[in-house]
Amino acid sequence: MNTAAPGSRADGTSGAGPATEARPWPYVLVFALGLVLVSGFMWYHIANERRIAREHWKARISTIADDRARLVSGWIKARRADAEVLSASPAVRALLTGPGGSADGVGVALDRVTRAYGYSVAAVLDPRGRVLARSGGASDLGPGGAAVAGAVTRSGAFRVELSVEGSGRKQLDFGFPVLVDPTAKPGPGRTPPMLGMVLLRMSAETSLFPLLTEESVRTRTGEVLLFRVDGQEPGYLSPFRHGPGGWGAVARSREALTTKAAAAAEGQDTFDDLIDYRSAPVFATTRWLPDAAWGLVHKIDTDEALADFHQSGRLTGLAAGFLLLALGAFLISLWRQRQRALLLSEQMKQERAIFTLKSYAEKIVASVPSGLLVLSGDLRILSANRSFLDAFYLRNDEVLGRRLGEVVQSDGLVARILETLQTGVAQQDVFFDLQLAFRRESRPARITMTGIRIAEDEEARLLLIVQDLSEEERLQAARVTSEQRFRDLVQGLDAIVWEANATDFRFTFVSERAKALLGYPTEHWLRERDFWSARIHPEDRERVLGVTRQALAAGTDHEVEYRAVAADGRAVWVRDIVHVAPDTQGQPRQLRGLTVDLTERKQAEEALRQSEDQLRQAQKMEAVGQLAGGVAHDFNNLLMVIQGDSDLILRRLPEGHTLRRNAEGIREAAQQAATLTRQLLAFSRKQVLTPRVLDLNSIVAGMHPMLQRLLGETIHLVTVPKPDLGCVKADPGQIEQVIMNLAVNARDAMPDGGRLTIETGTLDLDEVTARQHGEAAPGQYALLAVTDTGSGMDATTRARIFEPFFTTKESGKGTGLGLSTVYGIVKQSGGHIWVYSEPGRGTTFKICLPVVPEEMEPEAGQGVDIPAETTARGAETILLVEDATRVREVVREILEMSGYVVLEAKLGAEAVQISQRHPGRIHLLVTDVVMPQMSGRELAQRLTISRPDMGVLFISGYTDDAIVRHGVLEAGVAFLSKPFTPDALTAKVREVLDAPRAGGDPSRPSGPRPQRPVAPRAASLPAGAAAVLRGSHN
Repeated sequence: MNTAAPGSRADGTSGAGPATEARPWPYVLVFALGLVLVSGFMWYHIANERRIAREHWKARISTIADDRARLVSGWIKARRADAEVLSASPAVRALLTGPGGSADGVGVALDRVTRAYGYSVAAVLDPRGRVLARSGGASDLGPGGAAVAGAVTRSGAFRVELSVEGSGRKQLDFGFPVLVDPTAKPGPGRTPPMLGMVLLRMSAETSLFPLLTEESVRTRTGEVLLFRVDGQEPGYLSPFRHGPGGWGAVARSREALTTKAAAAAEGQDTFDDLIDYRSAPVFATTRWLPDAAWGLVHKIDTDEALADFHQSGRLTGLAAGFLLLALGAFLISLWRQRQRALLLSEQMKQERAIFTLKSYAEKIVASVPSGLLVLSGDLRILSANRSFLDAFYLRNDEVLGRRLGEVVQSDGLVARILETLQTGVAQQDVFFDLQLAFRRESRPARITMTGIRIAEDEEARLLLIVQDLSEEERLQAARVTSEQRFRDLVQGLDAIVWEANATDFRFTFVSERAKALLGYPTEHWLRERDFWSARIHPEDRERVLGVTRQALAAGTDHEVEYRAVAADGRAVWVRDIVHVAPDTQGQPRQLRGLTVDLTERKQAEEALRQSEDQLRQAQKMEAVGQLAGGVAHDFNNLLMVIQGDSDLILRRLPEGHTLRRNAEGIREAAQQAATLTRQLLAFSRKQVLTPRVLDLNSIVAGMHPMLQRLLGETIHLVTVPKPDLGCVKADPGQIEQVIMNLAVNARDAMPDGGRLTIETGTLDLDEVTARQHGEAAPGQYALLAVTDTGSGMDATTRARIFEPFFTTKESGKGTGLGLSTVYGIVKQSGGHIWVYSEPGRGTTFKICLPVVPEEMEPEAGQGVDIPAETTARGAETILLVEDATRVREVVREILEMSGYVVLEAKLGAEAVQISQRHPGRIHLLVTDVVMPQMSGRELAQRLTISRPDMGVLFISGYTDDAIVRHGVLEAGVAFLSKPFTPDALTAKVREVLDAPRAGGDPSRPSGPRPQRPVAPRAASLPAGAAAVLRGSHN
């Protein structure tokens, strides 16, 4: 018969003819695609590199512009401060107000100012611009002075102008008004009455312009310029670094900068590509200087900025060209190889077709599981397949060419074979006992005999199909063993192996693991019709059934996770891995799957999630705390100046003066602001604590009457103290502050009344419980719980309640610092705080503090407050060291008014030089703690070596580890926290001067540490309670 494949000729070649030539179009298309890709990548790379270079120069130019703007603004503000100090001078005001003023005396003061600060002219003018006094050797004020005087007269505010002398030198004129009412402020359309003005003049070339030309990294075309956008002559103020490109180029660049200056004044980003005064393209950014109404521009040529980019672009182009050449050569090589391969393929097709036809028959014979023997007419074995040889354990050389009787023998076998050869009728399924001649054993077999004839001219041959019945027995035993192995494997899996109908989800097989996982015997799984769906957790049932039905509709395998309800009622997380077996029509017939227990993994994931949430919350609170502490530090220096100046003004004003009310308002506002900074320091754990061993029950009992008055009649206060409560070590005033803040928050949460419960107890944390509470360490704690029946909080509010300035109250009814203060105090005291709350169910705050083995310390004696009008005076010499100029001036004035001789220094090195030069005794060193170059403690250690009898008083608006360890003041250290009042400063100075000197650490020269004043709790509020009642709570 014909065994050639359809569509092939008898010679084995394809009817369509060979494809002897490879078409080049695919290679051309590939090259075109490569060209497009390389070109696109090169364009993208160049564009991206240019963008990166532009962003780099934007950041660099913007940073330099910001630095120069801050530098120039600071320099102008310093000049304004000089003029403001002169305008506030009593001598200048006396000269301007009429008789009694001395022009000579003012002139001498102006001479000192010009010599000290490098001014060329200093003058005092009346409102009409006439000079009343000037520094010695000062020239005529000229048009520039007249312009400044006119601007000050019109605006009633500080003005600065730049003018050009006849010699071409540029001068800066600064004018500051001397107002009739120093507290008056100019406004739109309103100029306050003036007594006159102070005018200062300085050379721009030697003072201002050098600030613009300094470069940390030299550039060829980088330049910083000042320009004016309004006034007398809008234009550039500072000199050009390069020659201009003509009047038109300068005018066009100035117009562009005017637009950018307006945008900079509104806080917009002004970086852009511009054309400068040389008509050269540049990268430039503009800043607005509001104090002088000038603009500042920093620019650099685009060619210089993008030089590296242009070089990179050329290299990129060369690389792209080389890549395209290589791609073209590679494609040409591939095309030629393809041509050769096609020719070889056509030659090999004929050989493969012939070989394939021969191998088909051999493969068919070899793959038949039954034994096949081909016999010749004389019963010689011509061929035997592998199945026959393997079944009877024979080799080819033992079978081929031999007569059948030499290999196997059986009664009647030869007769049946001869009958088949003669008649040509096949005989099927004839049973014989075959005797193997070589192995001397007997095998039962079923034999089918068929006559075959390959060609007409050949003799007939016989095909024997021999099936070894003993092999069937062996296969049956192997089948039983395999089934047992599969059963052991299924039952040993740590998962449920099951099989179910796809139509009704009824189980047809379930492994024994099902009973251990869910507690139900396998009979229940197989018997109950809806067993699977009924055991899905109600909250997951609809989702799981929907996923399963959708997968069955698509006929796809799927996985689904859900909670199953065990026999004991507990929820077990499982995952079903399901294979959908289709029927002959492709419809889902059967489901086979694994059910894996995920409960332990889900529990581990939940524990990990909780740990990550706790870590993120702790990191956020730490970052906010550092920010709050830094803000409080800087703000305290400002408050020190405000409060000190207001106190000094009040001392100078007589009773009944109209300005006393304003000064008292300033002082009260400064005190309120100081309270806020103390709360910020409490949150950031930077306040100074005075801890001692105390009993929480005593604190709560002492506060009970005061809390009841604070809460009002509509709120019922309940205290539940636990007997034998362990002692804790904390600052009692701060613990009272914590209870007060929580009580006020609870009161605000219960506007219609309710119950506030304050309870104490003990808490023992083991390793597992401590991990559940985040940062808490294992051990014994004293517990303070404050519970209200108020409105409660949702999860979003609970997550933010300890953040500074976060409040849920209306505007003006809370600063948002109450709970942040509580958080900082608890953390600084080594404790932990947790909140439990739900909307409509009230709130509970739980605070735990470590229990200490020490006995409770007796309370310190009643503190003695210094009367407000009493000032401790003296005549000793005091060395004052403070890097903040205004703070130093205020402290110096307070001390000098109290009779002390003050030597002042800005930094530690300067203080060391003053101490070395001063011949007399220095009784006391008053120094800031945090200063550049040398800290206050290091300064004290150096000075007390040469002056061991000198006392030391540290002042600071911020605590650090120089004199404080974890917020606790070191014993024997005299410390005064900014801001402080004049009375507090003089009293502390007097206390340190009168205290006996202590040996040891030279930074601890004072006597015994004074006890913290303790007020009777039933009679007055604890420290900070007044601030709480004013609204400093969440």
